[in-house]
Amino acid sequence: MTALLPVFGLIVLGAVLARIGPLSDDGWRAIEQITYWLLLPALLVLKLGGTDLSGYSIGPMVVAMSGAILIVAALLLAIRRLTGIAGPAYTSVIQGAIRQNTYIGVGSVGALYGQSGEALAAVGIAAVIPLVNTLSIWVLTRMAGRETVSGLKLLWAILTNPIFVACALGIALNATGIGIHPILAEGLDKLAGAALALGLLAVGAGLRFGVLKTGWPALLLSNAVKLVGLPLLTIALAAPLGVTGTALAVAVLFNALPSSASAYVFARQLGGDHELMAAILTTQVIMAAITLPTMLAMV
Repeated sequence: MTALLPVFGLIVLGAVLARIGPLSDDGWRAIEQITYWLLLPALLVLKLGGTDLSGYSIGPMVVAMSGAILIVAALLLAIRRLTGIAGPAYTSVIQGAIRQNTYIGVGSVGALYGQSGEALAAVGIAAVIPLVNTLSIWVLTRMAGRETVSGLKLLWAILTNPIFVACALGIALNATGIGIHPILAEGLDKLAGAALALGLLAVGAGLRFGVLKTGWPALLLSNAVKLVGLPLLTIALAAPLGVTGTALAVAVLFNALPSSASAYVFARQLGGDHELMAAILTTQVIMAAITLPTMLAMV
């Protein structure tokens, strides 16, 4: 698992640069925005549109990933009253338990499993992003209650998500046999190379150590479910579905990732406990340096 060392090394470098480097918070936000809206979508289009996926069990892999997320969300909702955690804070527990940090995932999967792994990861991202966004908004609007989001507004948010659009375009190019012209592929490849480095640096810059003060029971619940429970459940679901090899490893990797920074934005905008969400995001990245290699070693 030494292939993961550069991934976490870039995250640490980003955390250091955010505190001693020349960029302000606005500068790091600009890096994150260009990565989210342009560089990462370019990588996903390239990997999905230019890779032969016919030899992989994509459907069962997606079912294992999505099924594990749905089961975890349902179990957390079922035990909410037993925890005694307030509604806004519990939305952060659930978001922390079901979302994935795409930057860490894409950076890791390429180093571990090569081009085929990246393409399978892109398929998983295309399936999981609409699911976790829908679940997150549904939970926030019912437990935090600051704003009601209509079905049409939710659908529009999903359909205009740049990651989802990129995945849909790449899948369409692949399925129709159109593929990607070599000149366009070369340009996308250059953008994709920047996506991994800048995305991981932005993850490190976004860590907030000052929020690690309270809410530890909720934080530990979310982290245990996300970093241990969800990947183990993914393994359990994958076996009867016949998911093996690289597809199994990618499914487990993505469901073992720390949560996405988008969870903080959702919590702040829709009335969740955004300080707890920031603490969950920060501690999950730190803990994942240990739990992620451990989960991957099991498959």
